[in-house]
Amino acid sequence: MSYLKYLLVTFLLIISFCSDGQELVIKVTNIKVKKPIRIALYNVPSDFPKEDKKWKEKEVIPTETGSFLISFVDIPKGIYAIALFQDNNQNQKIDTNLIGYPTEPFGFSNNFKPKFSAPDFNDCKIDFNSNTNIFTINLLD
Repeated sequence: MSYLKYLLVTFLLIISFCSDGQELVIKVTNIKVKKPIRIALYNVPSDFPKEDKKWKEKEVIPTETGSFLISFVDIPKGIYAIALFQDNNQNQKIDTNLIGYPTEPFGFSNNFKPKFSAPDFNDCKIDFNSNTNIFTINLLD
């Protein structure tokens, strides 16, 4: 192992021991265009999936179609719910039709597919712990 690699590994180990959180990774699948994906992470059940009540959020532009990994760092272990959408017209909000169903690709943790209303926290809750840190969400269109 080269000296530089040794220093990098040592640095990453030190950071991981000093941090209370871990990396939460979301694998988004069924990406058809390279447009921004907006991800919201919720940790309070009554806040989900309200746009103005997100705990953490991120916007990324996938570099490829198909699937793409998105990560949040320094996330404490716990119960969360994830909502995301692909902002195809880049207006920073999810567009909906007359009855409120999204007209842009979207998804929720547990790949929950809503039928007549937005899901609640229990439909989408995930247990982020040391054994599970990668969650797959398939974009619905």
